[in-house]
Amino acid sequence: MSATIFNLYTVMNFLKKLALRLLLSLLTTLLLAACNPQDKSKIMLDDKKTRTTTCIAQQSQCQFDLASGQVQVLFDVEKIVAEQSFNMVLNYRGVETLTKISGYLEGVDMFMGKIPLFIDARAPEPWLNDKALNDRTLANLESPTKNVSQMKQEKRQVFHAEILVGSCSAEQMTWRIWLTFTTNNNQTYRKTLTVVSYRL
Repeated sequence: MSATIFNLYTVMNFLKKLALRLLLSLLTTLLLAACNPQDKSKIMLDDKKTRTTTCIAQQSQCQFDLASGQVQVLFDVEKIVAEQSFNMVLNYRGVETLTKISGYLEGVDMFMGKIPLFIDARAPEPWLNDKALNDRTLANLESPTKNVSQMKQEKRQVFHAEILVGSCSAEQMTWRIWLTFTTNNNQTYRKTLTVVSYRL
């Protein structure tokens, strides 16, 4: 009799655990499906997971015009949280080739030193096509006389940096990102933008 009760108890525990796992899997799937915005780019990072990148709230500038083209500055988070790493992606499209992007970030509200950025070149992803630089980007071109056929002759490059900002006593902090773009003919362009981080 006690062996039968024990077996029944074991089967019930197994069914409870199975039901809980199925419920958690279903909730995870629903949450991931609900967080699938339409107006964002995607990039494949080292962990081989496709991540969505976007221009985040309180980002002072999402796009830079260089003499030779344009650079989009995107992030793989919607909100920068101090002491949690995030990725910055730089999508370049232009006539010249960018040989190097260097940069650093520093606190605007409180100087905490210069934090170097290690920016690596990436192979353009298959998604980086004429749709990735959409009609809004076409409308924002420096030269309104550019047409789609001219844009197809331009080079495309992707650069990536993993960033971690420190935490301080303030609830939020503004950071200035300094970027220096170097082209294949040794032209350099220096651009800045600001972003805000929040304390967890």
